[in-house]
Amino acid sequence: MKKNEFLKAVDTLKLYRRAELVDEIGQELISDLYVDPLPDNHVLRTVLQPNTTFLIGRKGTGKSTIFQMAQGSLTREKNATWAYIDIKTLYESSTAELVGSIPQNYESVLTSDAVRRLSVFKSFVIELIREIKAQITQRVTSSVWSQVKETFTGSASDLFEKLDEFLEELKQDLYLDVTGSIHASKHDKEAHREKAKLAGEATATISPSPSAQARFVAELISELEETRSQNYSQVFIKIFNVRGLITRLREILTSLDVKHFYIFIDDFSELPRADMEQVIDTILAPFNNWSEEFIKLKVAVYPGRLYAGDIDLSKVDEVYLDIYRAYGRNDVGNMEDRAIDFTKRLVTTRLQHFCNEAPEAYFDTTSADFWQTLFYSCLGNPRILGYILFFCYETTVIYEKRIGVKTIQDAARRYYEEKIDHSFRLNKFLHETFEERSSIYSLKELFEEIVKRAKSLRSYRDSKVMSEIPGRPPTSHFHVRAEYEPILSTLELNFFLTKYYEMKDRDGREVSVYAINYGLCQQQTIAFGRPREKREQRLYFVERVFDFSPIVVSYIKVNQEIVCGRCGHRHGHEMLPAIQAFDMLCPQCKQGRCKIVNLSRKYERLIKSVADENLLPDTELGILKALHDERKSMFAKEIAAQLDCSYQLVGRRGRHLAERNLVERGENEKGRRVFEITSTAQEVYFSTAQDDQMDFGGNSEDPDS
Repeated sequence: MKKNEFLKAVDTLKLYRRAELVDEIGQELISDLYVDPLPDNHVLRTVLQPNTTFLIGRKGTGKSTIFQMAQGSLTREKNATWAYIDIKTLYESSTAELVGSIPQNYESVLTSDAVRRLSVFKSFVIELIREIKAQITQRVTSSVWSQVKETFTGSASDLFEKLDEFLEELKQDLYLDVTGSIHASKHDKEAHREKAKLAGEATATISPSPSAQARFVAELISELEETRSQNYSQVFIKIFNVRGLITRLREILTSLDVKHFYIFIDDFSELPRADMEQVIDTILAPFNNWSEEFIKLKVAVYPGRLYAGDIDLSKVDEVYLDIYRAYGRNDVGNMEDRAIDFTKRLVTTRLQHFCNEAPEAYFDTTSADFWQTLFYSCLGNPRILGYILFFCYETTVIYEKRIGVKTIQDAARRYYEEKIDHSFRLNKFLHETFEERSSIYSLKELFEEIVKRAKSLRSYRDSKVMSEIPGRPPTSHFHVRAEYEPILSTLELNFFLTKYYEMKDRDGREVSVYAINYGLCQQQTIAFGRPREKREQRLYFVERVFDFSPIVVSYIKVNQEIVCGRCGHRHGHEMLPAIQAFDMLCPQCKQGRCKIVNLSRKYERLIKSVADENLLPDTELGILKALHDERKSMFAKEIAAQLDCSYQLVGRRGRHLAERNLVERGENEKGRRVFEITSTAQEVYFSTAQDDQMDFGGNSEDPDS
């Protein structure tokens, strides 16, 4: 049994984001280790098509790995090149120094939020051009360059000079061309077009002074934001002449006979919603729509967070990596078999490469449901699978014993308790308004009610299907009407729940089937899955007893408020469909926009008990949690790997935490910066109050409780 090699194999599954798969001598392993979710590398082949593609999946589903494999393939192409943008890191670095790169004249007349957006946008474009230069540098120093020379008559230095000139122009604001741009709805379309035309003419002729142009744009934006109730759906600012930018890129790249330029955008859904829309509206949509098939976008997004703006979704590819869409929607049994097969292929490939041994050397596969259990523990998520196997290594392989079903179940429970359960507990310290934190805690109430119901059904025998099942029936899955999916999306993104399938219930309505976290089911002794003895049991998940829609409806009635942002009027939840039909226009004042606010009644006192001085941004809370979980000093790079962010961001935020005596910043014997959590932070953020515990009701071991 090769224990060290097994550990290396497991660690490659745990890697975050752009962590490179390399061996001891620096050789890339991606082509050796890559396992496509579908046969014949179908996902990879789709991403490599010269179409704009949205790659949709939760954290850990392999989006970055697929991107890396695609980029490796494109590097060998003669007529294509690519650039990779880690948009979350770019966003953080851009907002760290907000104002420095924007002309002072604009700062004096635009709002701080507008200046921030300008800064992010400008940094994005500069980073994009730098990445293009880096990729071309690799091209000219590789064997591909001998082929490129056939079509490029200049020298590499000539090419780089053009790119450097382009970067300098961007930095010196020679491309700065601020114009008001209004996206109107169907109503008042002609009036909108005329106003947009006048605005564009005015900014071009009103004055050569940037401050005068900016003041005009600011006034236009202010006026149009006041009239949003007249069906103006969006107002935003464009920097740079985007058409000119695209034209310039094409001129440079076509000199290399490049016919397609692929731009990979990672961590897109990590942006705040407003900034995500800004990037799409001002950069990605124009790049996609105006480049005459030259630029192809590859964008990684979370389920439910896809915003396409003016990109026509009928002309792009949408590739889903979560199981309910990746493995077919015609038959739940086939979906499960295909997902189990992917899990098995993933593990087998890693073990064969690193250990040169079959899975049976490490797994006790004599149990008929071994691979099914391994799939249940991670639900096809490679990163979670890596953690499950790492925990199995610590309890079994390290002692030269094989991993069995019980080991996997225990590892899944540990993963839930160490990596997921903390989410609500820490969010009470999130540096957001009371309403935002209360909204998060209201989902804790909803989740508690879901689990209580699942536990109560363990002893339910009043239906024919349930009464025929020997022993304890599985109650881990439930369904809700499809329109309630947005309510559960945050719980799903944080892995408390997983959308499992889409079906029709006994009344013919479209419903979404969800699975409660497998590790939590182990903790609460909830049998997972469904009976498989009879074919008709494939409809087990849509038995009426598993309809949890009433739980969601009750949650909405108790915890949701519909509030006008202008007049503050609160509307009853029964008004929501009518308000949504009119683009959330307030029926009371007929000017403001309504928003849905979730408030936690049950945990209101707990949230209010947190002192304002203890509130921290999400990233800083993540740093503390990583240090608390590992219980050791850590490098910024190690922390960043756990948080899906850059080590530079960890360094900046770690300095803030040190100033508040929440972490210690020291150096190891080699002079490298290390971070360690302080006793003060342990006491404030990780001592557990009674209300912090999940309230699932009764004794988890007693099915009658």
